[in-house]
Amino acid sequence: MMLRKFISLLLLTSLLAVVVAGCGPGAAPSAPSAAAPAAGEAAAAPSGEVVTLDYYWIGNGDTDQRSLVEAAINEYVEPLIGVNVVFHIIGWGDWETKALTAIQSGEKIDIFFTADWKNYMQLASQDLFLPLNDDAGENGNMLEQYGPDILAGLNPAFITGTQIDGVNYAVPTNKELTVPEGFVYNSVFADEIGFTEEEAAKVKTLQDLEPWLEKAKAARPNESPYLTDGRVAFMPWVPGLVTGVDDKLIGMKFAPDENGVFDETIVSVMETEWAQEYTAVMRDWYTKGWIHPDAGLTTFNADELMNAGKFFIRPAPLKGNNIKAQELVNASGNPDLQLKEIYGQPKINITVHSGGSMLAIPAISEHPVEAMKYINLMHSDSTLLNMMLFGVEGTHWEFEDDGRVNILNPAWYGAHGGAWTLGNTMLQAVSNKENPDKNRLLIEYSNDAIDHASLGFRFRTDPVAAELTAVNAIAEGTMRALMTGYVDPATELPKFISGLKAAGFDTVKTEVETQYEAWKATRDR
Repeated sequence: MMLRKFISLLLLTSLLAVVVAGCGPGAAPSAPSAAAPAAGEAAAAPSGEVVTLDYYWIGNGDTDQRSLVEAAINEYVEPLIGVNVVFHIIGWGDWETKALTAIQSGEKIDIFFTADWKNYMQLASQDLFLPLNDDAGENGNMLEQYGPDILAGLNPAFITGTQIDGVNYAVPTNKELTVPEGFVYNSVFADEIGFTEEEAAKVKTLQDLEPWLEKAKAARPNESPYLTDGRVAFMPWVPGLVTGVDDKLIGMKFAPDENGVFDETIVSVMETEWAQEYTAVMRDWYTKGWIHPDAGLTTFNADELMNAGKFFIRPAPLKGNNIKAQELVNASGNPDLQLKEIYGQPKINITVHSGGSMLAIPAISEHPVEAMKYINLMHSDSTLLNMMLFGVEGTHWEFEDDGRVNILNPAWYGAHGGAWTLGNTMLQAVSNKENPDKNRLLIEYSNDAIDHASLGFRFRTDPVAAELTAVNAIAEGTMRALMTGYVDPATELPKFISGLKAAGFDTVKTEVETQYEAWKATRDR
């Protein structure tokens, strides 16, 4: 332990010189040159041995191009911060069995992807992540000491929104913060039935959609115009309010009242009048053929129908400026698909979106300072970010005259988790299939958003783990069916509520209320 502290002290002495000298950001994403300004002057190679950081990254899976990318990145970052990096790209479906198993069994890991929807609260509560802003900790307040560019670049709501009892256990990606629910609609199909942008702007309720769904079904009788897997576009409840609990089970009102005051009452959503009305509407639409007959099944793949353009409108999370719609088009592989957006929620910052993409430093890391230095570089250096995103310049990609990127070999770009998992998106270039202002627009979209009263609240599931397992087993079997009209809510909704209560739902709700009041008292001090 003393040797480790001594080495850390030596590294701290040399790395402080790096910070004072100013490890400046790389070129702006729109510039054809990706070289960081005065990179050689920004930081001399730190004293001591070069350490290797093992970086666990969610994505589509490993690629034979990884060693080329690692070599290029290591050649660049070693003189700056004295590290090399090895990427472990774990597939989306394998994350729990491979990445979680690795960190829980103590394998060598120095940087670890996490998110509110991907085990953040669980792993932090198990003391598997280091606190990053602990003045009294062994490594001190690493965010302040080694993350100045992180703190300077992030909206403060990212920092407070990802804390657990005032402590940051991971560094958020600087990406979209405000993500309202809404719809994407097939604009080619819309043109066929006269659904103009002016008509789209008039859609404020589900009832406003009904005449258009009727027209869409008449125009294409073999298709189901309302494409859904149970997502709610006009969502009146805070998405992801309670870790490990469906937000259509336990919620809190999303929008403030006319005076800007939030109602912080914890609600049993499926017992509300809203749930009765919503499920009745979905059932009506289902019986009219507006919803696909298999929508209530977990095997139903809504993406396939959307990518083929065989739908009219679909609920989706949005990001402003038609960016989500264009991302879905780009991912579809369908050159004829055209999508536009309708917004169903106001612009409000909530916990689950502040923690939508983060990097943690595992407690087992032997190089936490160097890991934080690398993460900080991801928030300051566009050369590093573009290599991590696109691969080796000249081999995997090249700049075009307008500063966007032409991808020559997509093997690396398609392997990892994507731009939204990488540091500061404002410093990244974009592909030539994207709006050149995309990243700036994503960040600026949240500038006039307001913070929800619950921003930063995270639920600890341990006190009601058994009840939660039973409740989720009931919900998994029925929730989607109710929210897609697959079953008749007149008979199934009361049975569902009774089943939840028998499984211990009221105990879970009471624990949420208790934890929220305790958190609220701390927040309001």
